[in-house]
Amino acid sequence: MADTKPIEKTYLSVPYEQREAAKAAGALWDKKAKAWFAIGTEVPDGLTQFLQVNRVEPSREDPHTGFGKFLRDNGAQLQGLPDMDGKWHRIALVGDGKETNASYRGFLDGVPNGQFKNFKGDDVPLQWTDTGDALTSEEKQRLVAEAAQNRENRENERAKNQEATAKRAFGIWTNLKSWATPENCPYLARKNVRGYGVKVADDGRMVVPLRDETGRIWSLQFVGEDKIYLKDGRKDGLYHTIDPNKALEKDREKDNALTVIIAEGYATGADVHKATSLPTFIAFDGDNLVTTAKAVREKYPTANILIAADDDHHLPNRNPPLPNKGLKCAQRAAEVVGGKVLAPGFTPAEKDRRATDWNDLKQLRGEKGLLTALRGSFAQMQREHACGKGKDKDQSKGMGRQLERSR
Repeated sequence: MADTKPIEKTYLSVPYEQREAAKAAGALWDKKAKAWFAIGTEVPDGLTQFLQVNRVEPSREDPHTGFGKFLRDNGAQLQGLPDMDGKWHRIALVGDGKETNASYRGFLDGVPNGQFKNFKGDDVPLQWTDTGDALTSEEKQRLVAEAAQNRENRENERAKNQEATAKRAFGIWTNLKSWATPENCPYLARKNVRGYGVKVADDGRMVVPLRDETGRIWSLQFVGEDKIYLKDGRKDGLYHTIDPNKALEKDREKDNALTVIIAEGYATGADVHKATSLPTFIAFDGDNLVTTAKAVREKYPTANILIAADDDHHLPNRNPPLPNKGLKCAQRAAEVVGGKVLAPGFTPAEKDRRATDWNDLKQLRGEKGLLTALRGSFAQMQREHACGKGKDKDQSKGMGRQLERSR
């Protein structure tokens, strides 16, 4: 696959009253960033006056700096300056490492202000307000352009690092000679699952490739006691495919004939595939379910999509309570692509044993118990969509037949 170099942009600080002059000189408007820019790093002479280095620096503290200090003082692990575009941005807490337990948003309209939510703390967001006066139009334009340029630089650097990691991943994957099996991979033996298109590293860890819709490898996941990825690798919208019978190739052109499953982790995906014989995609975690589902839907527009959900039933019982992430992410992914959720139903005793996914259910009930539970979950899904009509109803029948035929 040929490398694609992103278009470089130079953002400009254009006062509102000079927008027509900037446009006539070649400036373009970025709707998402709400800022003017020039293509490339060589700016035409007519636009040099709008370069940020040529604008008068205000005496006030940059609101991004003040808001960033506020976020760090309240436990956010912020790298660089915060985005202040009015949208919520996920962020990790110090010592946590997961961008799932906090978020922030900042505003530059009027007097700069922002909010910070710590999902492990109080329900009410913390509020920050700049101590200065309201921004002038020119100050706001300069700050918006500056923030857009910082985002552009970060994205370009991230794309560059991801490209380098993709080349490294391909080299590592190619040089791994052994396919992973329960005999040579402790993880597969512990989970009691087969190896489908995964390899084993010299230290016994399972190695799973992260591929895009063309099959290109962008990164690798190493699975042992922990799950880690290559540094700076891409993950959004990538997946691993389990389809040893090549059903994706055989049924792709048949309208409504293809049913696929998307699961979070490898063990769950391997188990539901073995139980159903349906093509299965591994999204790697709940945060990647939506983008993976979108990628699968784009590649297989008429497929029936089932999301094999995790049930993080323990999270709502925490103090403070957290959302059931597994179910929430699965439901959101299903809604985005018009799919259905297959959720495991655990008994109180199984919940006490910390069972949260389909592999846990298989370990407790056996393979026959897994298939029975999958059919039961599907029947429950059918009841919940009993009022569905037309294509939705036909799809449910088709999926039901596929599960009934499963071994």
